[in-house]
Amino acid sequence: METRSINPIVSTEWLADRRTDEDLVVVDARGPTAYEEGHIPGAVNAPKWTWMDAEADLLLTLPSAADLFETLGSLGIDSDSRVVVVGGTEDTFALADAANAADTLVYAGLDDVSILDGGYTKWADEGRPTEDGAVTPTPAEYTGTLDEQMFVTKDEVASRLGDVPLLDTRSPEAYFGAMQEDFTDRPGHIPGASCLPAAWIWTDEGTFKPPEELEPFVEGLVGDDRTKEVVLYCGASPFSKSWRYVIQEMLGYENARVYNGAAQEWTQDPDAPLNRYCWE
Repeated sequence: METRSINPIVSTEWLADRRTDEDLVVVDARGPTAYEEGHIPGAVNAPKWTWMDAEADLLLTLPSAADLFETLGSLGIDSDSRVVVVGGTEDTFALADAANAADTLVYAGLDDVSILDGGYTKWADEGRPTEDGAVTPTPAEYTGTLDEQMFVTKDEVASRLGDVPLLDTRSPEAYFGAMQEDFTDRPGHIPGASCLPAAWIWTDEGTFKPPEELEPFVEGLVGDDRTKEVVLYCGASPFSKSWRYVIQEMLGYENARVYNGAAQEWTQDPDAPLNRYCWE
């Protein structure tokens, strides 16, 4: 059972008051060009490829424990660190990159992980201090225990179709099969999955919608039993990990799990069933 000392989403005011705390690490999840053009002072850069196994056949496959822990140490994160992830807000993919990084940090065993509400955009628009160039982190040694229950395999999904609520967090067009994502082999969705688009998590300004607005989305599809297992997937995992972060870290569900292979793996198997042009 995790014990947080910071909220899963923090405001720019909160971070402004605490960004120089010795145990706080600010991780900027944007690409290196945007980061070097301007970032929160002291923030270290860890773009989306930081959180994946670059040699895996599937996109955005989770790194090994050894590689992930080495990455965290190289960013100056140790097991007692509090980490705030800062992202971009230009589109849903940028917003999901920050949530993907935060959820991967939770997977690595960190309790105190948060996302800056409104990202770097809100911080800069408020006239708060920024700097350009790059920050060289002071290396640390990270040790932790992976939360392997956060993820399920293709076989687990296939064997439990219809038994566990399954949420497809892609756009309605991708879910319905009206369009096919480039990295999938076939259009459509896993039978029995409900559509819960990741884009619904955020406002047009790139801030998180309040829990009282997000909660009915989830309860309408899963129910209000916080102990009930729910499985999420998307095209390659950032959207599903964004909703997992909301469902478990913000709304208090205890057993939200991600099919990390996602539609990209499922659609490679010609025998794996898909539904198209329907909402079930």
